Amino acid sequence: MILTYVLVFVFFVLFAIFGLYMLSTYFFPRRLDEIAEMIKKGQTKLAIKKLEDVLAKDDHNVYAHFLLGEAFTKEGNGQYAVLEYRQVLKYATPNDKISEKEVRSKLARIFKDQKKVNDAKNEYLMLTKLDPNNFENYYELGVLFYDSGMVDKAGPYLRKATELNTKHSNSFYYYGQSLYRTGNNKDAKNALMEAIKLDPSNFKAHYFLGLVLRQLGDPDWAIKEFEVAQKSEDIKTKCFLAKGTCYMEKEQYPKAVIEFERGLKSVSRGSDTELNMRYFLAAAYEKQRDMHSAISNWERIYEVNKKFRDVEQKLKQNEEFRQDDHIKDFLIATLSNFELTTRKLIEHLGLEIQETKVISDVDIEIFASEPDDKRRNTRRTNKLIRIIRTTDSVGESFLRKLHEGMKFRNAQRIVVISTGDLSREAIDFANTRPIELYGKAQLIEMLRAIQ
Repeated sequence: MILTYVLVFVFFVLFAIFGLYMLSTYFFPRRLDEIAEMIKKGQTKLAIKKLEDVLAKDDHNVYAHFLLGEAFTKEGNGQYAVLEYRQVLKYATPNDKISEKEVRSKLARIFKDQKKVNDAKNEYLMLTKLDPNNFENYYELGVLFYDSGMVDKAGPYLRKATELNTKHSNSFYYYGQSLYRTGNNKDAKNALMEAIKLDPSNFKAHYFLGLVLRQLGDPDWAIKEFEVAQKSEDIKTKCFLAKGTCYMEKEQYPKAVIEFERGLKSVSRGSDTELNMRYFLAAAYEKQRDMHSAISNWERIYEVNKKFRDVEQKLKQNEEFRQDDHIKDFLIATLSNFELTTRKLIEHLGLEIQETKVISDVDIEIFASEPDDKRRNTRRTNKLIRIIRTTDSVGESFLRKLHEGMKFRNAQRIVVISTGDLSREAIDFANTRPIELYGKAQLIEMLRAIQ
């Protein structure tokens, strides 16, 4: 009798085990596949409820955890999705149909979307080892390093991405950026050109290629790239600024003004972008000696930010100009009137002009001498005079060159008259040498005297 009971018990145990096997082998997978279809169709809330029921009975069900992670991802609940994917990694075995690289790819994307950069980096680092031939892992990792300011670390991963996928424009674009940021302009040029070849509408690649070309000393080609890049509304303003600086380098100041003015039309009032644009615009006007316009832009900058670059200093340097018409007229005069005024200044100093040489429209050199002295055996003093009408500071190096050239011009003294500041080093240098310096304040008095 006891043997009969034992046999019946063993039968029921074996039947239960068989039933569980059948459920786990046929019923649950089929049910989970049906839930997977529900998730694909967007029935995520119902799918989540069913999956939670499954996991209540079998918390180690890897596929159920994975599907629950998928459902939470579709719901936009990345936090819960991460928990489920980590359960997958915890319970998964080599025999499971869910691979580690698939799960880590999903985790990496979630972390990236959540701006959890370090977590995303860690996942992509794992993926480069799990799936070393997938360019996307290297690309994403490189971009994460680049956007974090770790450009040196970004470069090798981006280079690897370009090697694994020679047809991916953005890999070459970011690789080119990283090379440009690290000063490797030659290789940056090649990478960015490849990015543009693969995708001519990659306007940011055109923009950065323009920056690289400017560094390589080719402003004309750079301007052409900026012209293409400005088709993008996102970087249009940057392109106007970049083109303007190229024209500044080419000393084509009217064209620079046009670009900066165009840029100002698309900036937010009071933004750093506007202040930078006005600063460069003022510089272009200053180079053209349109001091009214230059000062107007400096004043507008000063209203917003009194500590912006050297604007406060610029306004102080031009205080006399803002108040005195004599210096204003001197700065904006035509070249012929500028030359005429310099002659009057020389005569005011009691000197006779021997030779006049126009260095530029802002710089005139005059060789003059003192008039004959009625006393016998008195040697005439020859003076080499430079009259400069810019706001640039007169430095020691400029005076040193003039001083070294005195003997070749048979000059005994040097005279420098400037609308710019006189540096402390220049004043100290002149004090111990036969050099006379006339700064802006003295020039104003002289201009008033000759009117």
